[in-house]
Amino acid sequence: MNKTQRLIQLMMAVNERMQFTTKEMADEFGVSERTMHRYLQELSELGMPLYTEFGPHGGFRLLKKRMLPPILFSEQEAVAMFFAFQSLQFYGALPFSAESVTALNKFYHNLPSDTKARIDALKDRVSFWTPSRTQSSPYLEQLLDAAIAEQPLFITYSSKDGDKQRVLQPIGIYSSNGFWYFPSYCFQKESILLFRADRIRALKPAGAEYSPKDFQHYTLGDWLKTGHDASKEAATLPLKVRFSPEGVRAYERSNGPDEHLERRKDGSGYLATQIHPSNLAYFSNYYLSLGKEAVVEQPPAMVQWIREQIQAMQIAYGKVSQ
Repeated sequence: MNKTQRLIQLMMAVNERMQFTTKEMADEFGVSERTMHRYLQELSELGMPLYTEFGPHGGFRLLKKRMLPPILFSEQEAVAMFFAFQSLQFYGALPFSAESVTALNKFYHNLPSDTKARIDALKDRVSFWTPSRTQSSPYLEQLLDAAIAEQPLFITYSSKDGDKQRVLQPIGIYSSNGFWYFPSYCFQKESILLFRADRIRALKPAGAEYSPKDFQHYTLGDWLKTGHDASKEAATLPLKVRFSPEGVRAYERSNGPDEHLERRKDGSGYLATQIHPSNLAYFSNYYLSLGKEAVVEQPPAMVQWIREQIQAMQIAYGKVSQ
């Protein structure tokens, strides 16, 4: 085994252990403690965040910000990485956005010149257009971490009634039409509601008096499929919508394939599903945005709201001249 291979294996072992002594590593790799100390010094010089603790329980520790071992990519895999990043370029906010740029710059810098040329050409020929939004969403990483850790959060949230204090436990985050959303268990309402990330004004971990809810077996995908609260049996509303062929295409561009959408031979479709009352405003605005390409039949409250919006628009724009 050459020195480079040994250093890569040592890097993997250090990442796995997080805490160790020089003797432990020397015994594991079959080298002297002096040689192992030199290897660890070289890892530190490469940027691995190691530090030494003295005393009877001392040794080496690895900071939380770990360094991963090298990974070999084929040219096609390298191009695919940039292709994936290209699909996110128009988002105003992304979790780990700064780290994504740094990682790709490191990745790009070490590629062969012909592969760089292919990636540069890709940038000018492929685009995943998403409407750019100016709203800042600075808490995406904290929301994502809280969802993974099942951590309740104390949030100052801006709504039409002003800023309010809420204790929420996020299920996950997702993007739709340029905005970031986070369905969360609301401890005040005792149900799962939908919130927009750009409306968060402040955020911090909630106190110990709020016991985390167990959503280990209820994922963001489950919420997106059903759109209603699984934390308790709450009444749902029937949603029925008629789509023109263009409406079907628009719906599937936004939502992907939906098992509840019946497609007809002429390209039109019919959606029959259930929604939670807390999502009524969101879906009402969405179907209104589709105009005549989507006609809501149920629930009655959504139909009435859309009618009122259309009437208000008619008043605002006046009568159509003949």
